[in-house]
Amino acid sequence: MIAVLAWAAAGWLASRPSFGGSVARIPVVALAPLLAAMLLGPSLAGADEELERGTPLPWRAWRAGHVLLAALLSAAVLSLAGLADPHTFGAYALVRNTLGHTGLVVGAAVLLGVRLAWLPAFCYGCAVYAAAPRGTDRVTAIWAWPVQPSSATVSWLVVGVLFVAGVTGYALRGAGGGHGRWPVLIRSRLSWR
Repeated sequence: MIAVLAWAAAGWLASRPSFGGSVARIPVVALAPLLAAMLLGPSLAGADEELERGTPLPWRAWRAGHVLLAALLSAAVLSLAGLADPHTFGAYALVRNTLGHTGLVVGAAVLLGVRLAWLPAFCYGCAVYAAAPRGTDRVTAIWAWPVQPSSATVSWLVVGVLFVAGVTGYALRGAGGGHGRWPVLIRSRLSWR
């Protein structure tokens, strides 16, 4: 559904002469992958941590496989929305942003738990979309990767680091929210009131 809406919105924005062609697809390129990654968040928690520890299955491999499959499937389906002009703000930028936002959501699931995993990615994505300049210099491409054209190489490097760190943390630790070390530490620091 997200891909269909993204395709319709991208086509409509790009066809308007007052918006400026492919640059008009920036809202779709920035926000559709964010929504897809946020929807992945609730599927990151298992039913019971005790069940995971009590089985002989290699849960680390299952976790990593789950995230990789979901991210690649989301990226592939969303890339269809940008195939009309894949180079500027099209399929390649949609794939990059899907992987980057997925890395943020998965990393946040490790640190904050599944219920709040969407929050850092949502806040970051919306802040960057609202505040980022449309320049493509190297420093801007590092922090404003969701609104950069796919030709910005540095943005791909940042996304690669985010994705690998998020998936690795999730594969090793699983989702937080009570059974990871960091959520317990965060809650204990906040419970002094």
